Parts: sequence; structure tokens; C-alpha cells
Amino acid sequence: MGKSQIHEYDLVAIGGGTGGLVTAAGAAYLGMKPAIVEKHALGGDCLWTGCVPSKALIASARLARQMDRAAALGLTPNGARHDFRAVMERMRAARATVAHHDDPERFRAMGVAVHFGAARFLDPNTVEVDGGATLRSRRFVIATGAVPAIPPIPGLADVGYWTYETVFDENELPDSIAIMGGGPIGVEFAQVFARLGSKVTILEMMPRILIKEDRDVAAFMQNLLEAEGIGVRTGAGVSRVSSQNGRAVLETDDGGRIEVDRVFVATGRRPCIDGLNLDAAGIRTGMGAVIVDKHLRTSSKSAWGVGDVAGGLHFTHVAEHMAKVALRNSVLPAKTKIRYDSVPWVTYTDPEVAHIGMSEDEAADAGGTTYRYEMDDLDRAIVDGSAVGFVKISADRKGKVIGATIVAHGAGDLLMPLVLAKQHGLSLSKVNGTIYPYPTMVEGVKRASGEYMRSRLDTAGGRTLKKVIQWLK
Repeated sequence: MGKSQIHEYDLVAIGGGTGGLVTAAGAAYLGMKPAIVEKHALGGDCLWTGCVPSKALIASARLARQMDRAAALGLTPNGARHDFRAVMERMRAARATVAHHDDPERFRAMGVAVHFGAARFLDPNTVEVDGGATLRSRRFVIATGAVPAIPPIPGLADVGYWTYETVFDENELPDSIAIMGGGPIGVEFAQVFARLGSKVTILEMMPRILIKEDRDVAAFMQNLLEAEGIGVRTGAGVSRVSSQNGRAVLETDDGGRIEVDRVFVATGRRPCIDGLNLDAAGIRTGMGAVIVDKHLRTSSKSAWGVGDVAGGLHFTHVAEHMAKVALRNSVLPAKTKIRYDSVPWVTYTDPEVAHIGMSEDEAADAGGTTYRYEMDDLDRAIVDGSAVGFVKISADRKGKVIGATIVAHGAGDLLMPLVLAKQHGLSLSKVNGTIYPYPTMVEGVKRASGEYMRSRLDTAGGRTLKKVIQWLK
């Protein structure tokens, strides 16, 4: 190994997804000399196998559904047969357009060195990259993401399956699909496949789908999926998979049996630490993830962990936030603690499910109250033909927002006033006192906060106010 292959940097980000890119770009802006090491292509899951391509498919599937429901808005349905290959080609074109944001040359122009290949620690301050390059640095940020977690079910590997990593290479939609897993990935793809013409069944081993959401949210979404013709079987873990006449046969723990053309595995994700040789750097792991402290530092003084590889919440926006905190803590003496209590998330079904903070049950246990508004009463939702869903906002005794869930078209955007309120300690009186344009979907948030304002009239202060008004009039 010649000296010409040794490179010195101020910071090395291992992994070219959101966490690594934000860290390296931020370091360059601060005048440091950073590098990124990436196995395949910059952009990570979000660009290639996650956020970007999946939302492109969801957009096509949503329009397909609207075309089928044209009569509901006084139009004539066209009865078109959807071309899955064309849908996939459109998705790839959209992904290619977005990819310029993560072009290696763009980062090199910022002053970030880009190395392609697998990274392997030699010691706490050195990594070796496939191809012979050796990188030395005082700071390493591990941001290698996660990969699909495949359950060890007998026969599954022999029959074959799709995952969110492989499906975007396909061009033919099978007549029938069984989706193992009723989490966000499972239900999003179930709706896409069904709306584009496949017969879909979700098999979920837990008592309900979307287990991280409130029970009423899960029940609402299951009813909606079933109304679209999607089969949903809960408490149905898959015990064995076999092949019969070219089709996959899945046997479930409850004694059931289903025969389909294709299996899609959506049973979760696991941090990707394979081949990093973390022991050589003194970096400890637990439950398959890199262990980090409240400042995102690992057990090595020269390494931090961000994004999915550190476990926790597997979201692109969380990886971005973690990257900024890790970069700050790696260079400044005053340390910033990472906080996750104001992290919003969205399941991109149609309608969307958006959430932040405590669930309704958690809020009740903390002494809070939840206020609800049904979107089928909202003027804009009615005229748009999208009058489904609800807004739930939980507040503490002082009226401060501690949690919220919205099920509605565009719920991810509608949640933002409540994200701001939650993060900055604002009360529902502030949310309700804000002027919202009419008619808009976000008025649903105002209506739900109005339920809190009306509840104040039943307090001692509210009763006194009513007496004063009666006296004044």
C-alpha cells in the first residue's frame, strides 16, 4: 500500500445517503476538508429505493384511482387499463431528474472528496476503501443506513420475493400479490399495486396494521383498504412458503393458506453494519445497530452515528437532523443533545396518515385531552370530493400541543401548524387564533383546535365569562 493512496481529511462520512451527504456538505460549508465513502451511488435509499421512487408510484396510483372515480365528480370514467411498464418508466424518469441534487460532481464542487467502494475500519482513525485507498481522519460519521429485514421463513428464499429495494427494477405487474407486513411500506405498496390492477392481500402478524398508529387510525385505514378490494389479514404471520404450479403458496400461523403470483416482503428494516469492521475502531453495537449517546457519539471518541444505522426512527428527515447535530458536536466544544419528541412522520397512503408526539392514549395517561374534527364536514374536502378522515389534537392542561394525528388528503402538509406548535410550546388557543385562508384543507386543523376553545367555556373561567357577557348585554 503506497503513500499515494493515503488521504487525510478533517471528517469522513461513511455512507452517501441523506445522513452522510448532509454531514459532508455541512463540513465543507464550515471550511473543513471532508470526504464521503459510498458503496454504490450517492443518494441512498431515499433517492433510489425509498422516498423518491415510491412517491412517484403513489402519484400514478392516486391518479388511477381518481380516473376510476370520475363519476363521483360528475365525469365519465374512461375505463383505461393501466400500463405498469409506463408507470415504472415515468418513475425512473422522475428519479433521474431528482438525482442531480446528489450528483458526485456537485459535491466535489463544494469541496467534498467522493470515494466509491466499501469502507472498512483499520483503527479508530483509519478506514480502507475497496480499491486500495486509505482515509485518515479525526472524525468519522457512520451513516450506512438500513436494508430490508428478511424473516427466516422456510421456503421463502427458494420461492423468491420482492422488497422495496428490488421492486423498482420490475416492469410487469403480477395478477396477485401477497404483502408480508402491514406497516407503512406494506400498506403504501398494497394500495399502489391494487390501484394499478393487481389483487393484493396484506398478511400482518400483529393484531392490527400500522401498529405504531392509534387504534382508530389503524381501523380506519383497514376499512379503507378493504373498500378498495385489498385483503387484510391480521394475526397472520407466515410460517412457510412453497411453490406450486409456478405460484407461491403461503401458509399462516392461524392455519390459513393463500396462493399468489408474487410475494412482497415488507417486514421491517435492519441497520447496515456488515463489513465495517467496527471492532477495529472500538465502536460498540447493540440489537444490530451502532450504539450512540445523547450527542450521537459512539463508543469511539472519533466516530458518530446518524440515521438508520443508529436505530430509532427510520426517516430521511430524522437522518438529516441527526447529521446536523453530529456535525455540530464533532467540531464544537458545547454539545447539543438529540431530541426525538417533536419528530413528525407520514404514511403516504391515500388519504395520508400524519403524526407527531403522543398518541391519544399516551396523552390521556399524561393527563391530557384529545380534540377531534371529522373531515367529512369540511367545506373544501366536500367540494373536492375528498371528504374522508379526521384531525385529532392532544393538549395538556394548559392547552399546549403534545400530540396530533391527521388522516386526510395531504395530511403531511396539514400537520405542519401542529408541528410548529408542538416544537415551540404553543397552545391550541394560538393555533385557533391564526387566520387560515378559506376554503382550504388546513381549516380542519383550525376546526379541531376550535373544539378546545369551546371546551374552555365549560371551565370556571368560561362560566364566569358567560355570566359577564350576560350582564353586559
